[in-house]
Parts: sequence; structure tokens; C-alpha cells
Amino acid sequence: MNSPDIEVIVIGSGLGGLAAALTAVENGCENVLVVESEGVLGGSTRLCGGVVMGSRSRLQRAAGIEDADDDMFKEYMSINIWDVAAGPVERWALRSGETIDWLQDQGVPFYERLIFSGDDRRPRGHCVEGGGQAIVDALVSKCRAAGIDFLQGSRVEQILRSGDRVTGVRAGGEEIHAAATIVATGGFGANPEYMAAHYPIGWIPGETFYIGADGARGDHLVFADQIGAQVTGENRGLRMLNPGVDTLHEAFLPGWTVLLDERGQRFCDETAPYGILDSLLKARNNVAYVVFDDAALRPPADRKARYADAYKQEWPNHAKFKPKHYNADVMDQYKDHSRVHSAESLEALADSLNIPAADFCGSIRRYNHLVESGKDTDYGKADRFLNPISTAPFYAVEVRPTAIAHTGYGLCIDDHARVIGVDGDVIEGLFAAGECTGGIVGPTYSGSGSSLASAAGIGRMAAEAAVDYVRSARS
Repeated sequence: MNSPDIEVIVIGSGLGGLAAALTAVENGCENVLVVESEGVLGGSTRLCGGVVMGSRSRLQRAAGIEDADDDMFKEYMSINIWDVAAGPVERWALRSGETIDWLQDQGVPFYERLIFSGDDRRPRGHCVEGGGQAIVDALVSKCRAAGIDFLQGSRVEQILRSGDRVTGVRAGGEEIHAAATIVATGGFGANPEYMAAHYPIGWIPGETFYIGADGARGDHLVFADQIGAQVTGENRGLRMLNPGVDTLHEAFLPGWTVLLDERGQRFCDETAPYGILDSLLKARNNVAYVVFDDAALRPPADRKARYADAYKQEWPNHAKFKPKHYNADVMDQYKDHSRVHSAESLEALADSLNIPAADFCGSIRRYNHLVESGKDTDYGKADRFLNPISTAPFYAVEVRPTAIAHTGYGLCIDDHARVIGVDGDVIEGLFAAGECTGGIVGPTYSGSGSSLASAAGIGRMAAEAAVDYVRSARS
């Protein structure tokens, strides 16, 4: 391990790191080392649902879905009001289908059927059979077969630098020298200090929890200080609605709920993608109320089928979605919790929430009129989810976006995944990919599979640039 002849060191073994390591070998590197701080490989990737967003893949074309070359890029930029780093985003978006094909060629088992990732115009979500762990298993197997070494349980303490050039890392007190270094350490969702400092809109002590690996401690931010790298993306990432009664992650709301703000006003289609709901909550003091009635918890016999059909999301790699919190057992269990409110009348429920009854009841009355008409002409929720809020007792659960699925504050990179220094120049020999990069996630998380897509795509870009750098340095 003390050899100065390692060509590429990759820090982190999530999708970004594994894709980078394997791509480096495919492009001619013979000596690649992956350094992983934890005792298990895969980072947060192994814990995820296993959806990868991509445009113009073989699978998408086989399904008869046609995207123009730049459709995904334009939609990604539009939903983020162009408030992202367009250079690297454009490169990975344009190559996203190619990256899906590459993953499939590595043995990642995708289903043939695609899903809508978010509010995209065409299905781009590629679902993996076996979820994130299947991605990790396939790529680790390929890496081992390619001769890539793994150093597990060894946390990188320092990025080594000689003059203007990065020369490797110090891990476990040992210096490991390399011609190029790729940072793929993940985010900082498991680090309360960094959450409070860099993602304060998602941080409530004692409530906020991270849906990711314990190793996501924000090591990339330590590296940034050590080597003078630019960082960007504060308050960016993905937050999901959390009722605060436990740390059970629930990605989607049942379609029969009504979501009201602190003024008692409805503001969206309740079945909207979680990235959209995250953005909408930012403009509403990060508080909302999930409202429903007892019929939703204990449906009458003639309406059981309607209430059971509660989600527009139907993923081939996931069992049918069912309410995790919004069911009779959980409501009974937490009936005395400060965030769970129930009452025999809508007026009393509004009073419990300290919302003017006229506003609250008016919103529910309006919603019930839409249900009766059979059309949500206000926000366009699908007709099949329209059920009246009319059976006492009535419920309102206060939710906040404090279930953290992704953090977007990290290292600035250019369109070849080279890390940019505070002086505006690229830092020679240093590259980055995955959740540790900043500027890739904008004001709105674009949809399921976005983070895996950028991790894999930018991981490959980083490796290609690293190999070019190694070759140029030796020529």
C-alpha cells in the first residue's frame, strides 16, 4: 500500500466511487485503489431504493419512449430555474442514457418498465431489481474481477499535496501516493454539526434524521479546507415530509389526504413528487398539515377499493405503496402526540391547530366540492384519489421536511469533474463525484433516481478526466 505507483485513488465506495474506479480501469489504468472508511462497501447507495434517472437508454428506446438529445437537460435546468452548474449537469444529462447502458453491461439488473422519476414529461426512471444493494453487488464484483483493490475500514484523514498538485491521501496514519485522486465520499447527512451549518432549513435537533449511511460525515468539507477548494450548494438537497413521531421514512403522501399550510390553505396536488413538495414547503415556513378523516383510516366496505388505491407511484422494484403513518394503528398509537390532532368537527380541529376556522373549513369545503364534481380543477390531482373529508373524527398531522435523503453542499467541479480551487483554477490531480459535489442539485430535487444518475455519470466523467491527467503527467 505504500507504493507511489498507484495511478488512481478513489475515496468512497458508493455508486460514484465504484463507477469511477471501474471506468478508470476500462480506460487503461492498471493500478486503482478504492479507500472506504466503513467496514462495508456501498455507502448510501446500498440503502437506496434503486432508481436511476436516464434519457435515451436502450431500455427507454425499447419501451417506445423517445427523448430528444437535450430534453432531460432542459427539463432539469428548467425545474431548477437554471440555478445549478450547467456545465457538469449538461455533460452527465446528455450521457445519462449511455450511463444506464453501461450499468446494465456491468450486470446491474434493470426492469424493462420505466417510471416517471418526478414531474418529467416522459418516463426516465430505470428501476433496479434488488434496489441499491444490487447496484453495489454488481459493480463490486466487476471491480474485483478487474483487479481493483479495496481498503476498507480506513478513513482518509488528509488529501496530500505537493505544490499545486494533489499527490494522494493519508489514511489510517499511512500515506498512499497516487497520480490522481477522486473524492466520492458522499454527503454529510450523518453529521449534525454540518447539517446545522450547511443545511439549516432541514435541521431540527432531535427530529431531523438522515436516510443514508453512517459514513456520510462530510469528509469532503474537511478536504476542501485542507486544499483550498471551492464549495457551494448550501441549503440544497432533498428533504421529505416527516410527522415527527418516529424516524420511519415515508416518501409519498396517500392520495386521499389534503395538504394545508399554516393559514389553512391548500397549495398543491398531494400526490406530487417529493422534490416538488420539498420546494413548496420552503415557501411556507417549512410547515404543513396532512388532513384526512376517519373514513380514510377505516373505509366503509363500499369504498375500500378507492382508499386502497392511494398512490400514483407504482414501481416494479417496490411492493405496492401503503401508508406508513396515515393508518388507524399509528394514529391510535400517537393520538396524544403534539403533532397529531383529531376532533369531532372541522371547526374544533382548526382550533386545535390555531388556524382560523373560517379559512380551514373553507378549504375543506372547497375540496369536498371538487370531490363532488369529480374533478380537481384547482391542482389537478387524479380523479381516482378524490375522496371527501366528511367522516368524523377528523385528523390533521403536522409535518416538516426533516427526513433528509440527500445533501447538496460540496466541492465545486467543472464539466470534467475536476475540483476547482478558491483561486478559480482547477486543482491538479483532484476530481470529485456523487453527493460530495456542490452545484449539481438546485432549488428543486428533480426526481427519483437523480442522485444515482449524477453519481454514476459524473463518476465516469471524473475517471475519464483522471486517466487523461495521469497520461499527460507521464508524457
